[in-house]
Amino acid sequence: MNHSLLTALVMALLVLVVAAYANGPSARERGYWLDPRFSVVSQGHAAGSFIRLEDGRMMRLSSEEGGTVEVSDDGQTWEQIATMYQGEGPGRPTRDLECGLALQTESGVIIWVYRDFENWHWQWDAQAGEAMDPKLTVWSIRSLDGGRTWVDRQMVSDGYTGGLNDIIQTSGGNIVFPCQQYYPNPGRHLQVTYASTDDGATWRRSNIIDIGGHGHHDGIFEGTLTELSDGRLVMYMRTPLDRLWKAYSWDGGLTWKQLEPTQIAASNAPAAVQRLQSGRHVMVWNPLSPGKQMRPLDELVPGEYTGGGTLLPSDGWRNSLLIAVSEDDCETWSEPITFAEGPRLCYPQIREFTPGELWIGFVAGGDWARNVVSVTEEDLLEGPMEEQAEADLTIVAFGDSTTAPRGRVLTYATQIEWEMADRGRSVEVINAGKGSSHTEEARQRFEADVLAHEPDLAIIQFGINDSAIDVWRDVTEPRVPIDRYEANLEHFVAALQERGAKVILMTPNPLRWAEKTRELYGKPPYDPEDPDGFSFMLREYVERMRDIARRHDLPLVDSFAMFQEWAEAEEGRSVDDLLLDGLHPNTRAHTMEADRLLELIPRVLDEVG
Repeated sequence: MNHSLLTALVMALLVLVVAAYANGPSARERGYWLDPRFSVVSQGHAAGSFIRLEDGRMMRLSSEEGGTVEVSDDGQTWEQIATMYQGEGPGRPTRDLECGLALQTESGVIIWVYRDFENWHWQWDAQAGEAMDPKLTVWSIRSLDGGRTWVDRQMVSDGYTGGLNDIIQTSGGNIVFPCQQYYPNPGRHLQVTYASTDDGATWRRSNIIDIGGHGHHDGIFEGTLTELSDGRLVMYMRTPLDRLWKAYSWDGGLTWKQLEPTQIAASNAPAAVQRLQSGRHVMVWNPLSPGKQMRPLDELVPGEYTGGGTLLPSDGWRNSLLIAVSEDDCETWSEPITFAEGPRLCYPQIREFTPGELWIGFVAGGDWARNVVSVTEEDLLEGPMEEQAEADLTIVAFGDSTTAPRGRVLTYATQIEWEMADRGRSVEVINAGKGSSHTEEARQRFEADVLAHEPDLAIIQFGINDSAIDVWRDVTEPRVPIDRYEANLEHFVAALQERGAKVILMTPNPLRWAEKTRELYGKPPYDPEDPDGFSFMLREYVERMRDIARRHDLPLVDSFAMFQEWAEAEEGRSVDDLLLDGLHPNTRAHTMEADRLLELIPRVLDEVG
């Protein structure tokens, strides 16, 4: 087929795929904010699972039901044409938490590299400082006839392997993919690559890359690699040392030398790098935690990342993804663009199926949902977006730990900011929730945490900590007496209204027993046998907040009643389904609160401006 015609066909297909999602899920629905230059391509499949076939169609592979093989002419309708393997294990392509890796070689062979989760075992013994019988093997399988039949299924790597992030074919024809290896005594992770010189029929392991360390997420691992213009390969690897490290190969991934740290500040999470057809390179990675700077290597203690409570500052900061471009073979990088923000965004992949059109995959949220977004190389060259002008409206969410950010939970504060941005409203939502806070403590921080932001609107939610009777300390009265609770709420309302700010009150959510709370609070006046017993005193505080809302004609989000009504609306439901631990709302519950707030806020804000 004429190359220009093929390119046109593929571009048309990619346009159709992107168009299918152009009016797709909102930020709230997909669970993260996305730079408007990027478009959602797919949810449910990894970027590394897609292949551009020679006839212009797209193929996608997945580790489900023995490995499914699907093709599409338009990016919307997919036809399953094969299952890779349906025999006995081990090594069945049945499931992969992040993704497997697909590649079509220059000769047309399709290769799928995946992990065997049916025989997965990982248990870290903190006392011994070692993993106990770790196992997660890597397998490969290939097709010689366009994906219709699959042959040469084989185990490539024994032992334990973390995420598979990248696979390439070099200009010399080698197929290469990075592979993590767990090594004991002391327990840590190392890096190797596997290379094939015969289109995936056989594999050869490289030398080991090791920087030491001791801990369940310590060492050097989960690499990504690309080919430079002189034929060398460079591999960037994850470490807990505030930065990525890199190594070079002069023989197509068979051996690695010149191991060294980079100056790319990164959290302990994998990156993705890709050489574009233009000769540029792009990289995606997770930054360090806000406010953290790369520490000099001589200040980092080997083995500090044990997972037992002493974690490096870079640990776990996976709530945003950066992308940058290199014009000089990865020697220097452009100013990074933050293109996605939200809870748990990590394990990126990059693919360029047509010149200048990039697909970027990553997992998002607590359920490791797979996402693929697209962006053009031209848009990336424009660099970071200009800083937006100050938001038209400022909202402060003022409360306790049920308001505050909590791990991977998508809080109502985040959801209303994203949703209003999707609706074209420039709003900054400041989350001023604080763990263990009650109205007496909140009164001390009210000026700095709320009034200093000169909000147009404040959402106030307190009561759980105010009403708590610490019976485990032989206390018989609530932490904050109910009349004082009411006076503090009145103070907040009056001070905000004096400054022209609007107020929405939100009742605390109902509570349910959990093992820890029953142990601490499971005695009179609480009734541990009553499912609602932990809300014993809270009900009175909820009613007092309702009284204040009625007295001042304030809009009220009654979370206490709303959660109970949701549970009673359908058989089999329980308030427990809305709580993480009997106390803190989960994302579903925050979504219910956000939905109600989004009904009220436009009416309130229309009065502001």
